[in-house]
Amino acid sequence: MMKPGSAHLFLVAALLWTPIVRSAAQPQAPPTELDEAARFLAGIHPGPGSPLESLAARPSWQEHAKEMDRLWEYFRHFQLDPIRQWSAQFLETSFSSSNPVFYPFSGPDAIYPRCFFPRASIYVLASREEPGLPPSFGRLLSSNLDGELPRIRQSLQWLLQWSFSVTKETRRLTASSVLGGLLPLYSVLLVRDGCRLLSVERGGAGGAVSLLFLGPEGREQRLSYFPVNLEDGSLAASGLPRYLGNIPRGPTLLKAASYLLHGNGFSQLRGLILTRSTLVLQDDSGIPIRFFSSGWNLRFFGLYRGPILIFREFYQPDLAAMTANAHPPPLPFAFGYRWKAEEASLVVATRSPRLPPTSARNSRNPNPP
Repeated sequence: MMKPGSAHLFLVAALLWTPIVRSAAQPQAPPTELDEAARFLAGIHPGPGSPLESLAARPSWQEHAKEMDRLWEYFRHFQLDPIRQWSAQFLETSFSSSNPVFYPFSGPDAIYPRCFFPRASIYVLASREEPGLPPSFGRLLSSNLDGELPRIRQSLQWLLQWSFSVTKETRRLTASSVLGGLLPLYSVLLVRDGCRLLSVERGGAGGAVSLLFLGPEGREQRLSYFPVNLEDGSLAASGLPRYLGNIPRGPTLLKAASYLLHGNGFSQLRGLILTRSTLVLQDDSGIPIRFFSSGWNLRFFGLYRGPILIFREFYQPDLAAMTANAHPPPLPFAFGYRWKAEEASLVVATRSPRLPPTSARNSRNPNPP
């Protein structure tokens, strides 16, 4: 928006979250084709003897690599490093936990859940965009890279510079032979964050596609993307609630969600989030503050200034009062639609250990379908 199954998968979903730590003493496996192709798209020079080495000599790729370095350095300096430092201080056990992370309305954003929760075993992303095909040698060798590489940069520029994406632009830019969807963008973001891509798994519930990768610490992790309609009437049939019900509870991230959870059209998703989350980290476009019961501990960061102009009808007076009374510390990074750090704010809602999983005040359908 602006950012807004198979039975076998369900039987094994509870097992997939267990992290596999590989010893540093183990020999490194050779890079996969998926990993090499993703690194090429990310502007990282292929190794000697790679089928992509000749493509990297082209002026268009040289320019792409320079621009990707510039984009990533900007993001690392202003967003990634400050968020990781902040998260280690304020999210504490959630920052270091391996519990799965849920991120609805994700669009092309595979990096912000890793900024806040870098050790999660599974990142469950969901939005309506097509997953597309993973990068491969064949698609790169047969593509018009002079036209495709700028589309990669443009598809990620909003996210890396302004912290949100524009759905219409993402769909326009990914309608190409190299992209065709979100998987190539997820792949680029993961390898830029120091991950090594292992494989792609298809055929999951609701058309889910998973990227299996090794994080920088050598831990096996998974990104599962659900290309689904999250509205009431479509969510239950998507297979997503059942999948989430078969893995451990964990944090939910809501960012630049077009205020869709403020209305009645996404009440089932709102109830699902409140039911299964151990922590909700969100900007004001997520769940309205009135839906959090007394069993949730609310912390505020940054000064709430209300929505940007095009969403002005979603102003929350109760959030404004609670934030002002809390005298919250400033945020050292931009978040959501507020692309200046001094204007950004977020809420961290942590479930009380005594709050039953089904406690979700004012939710019309608190139990997942």
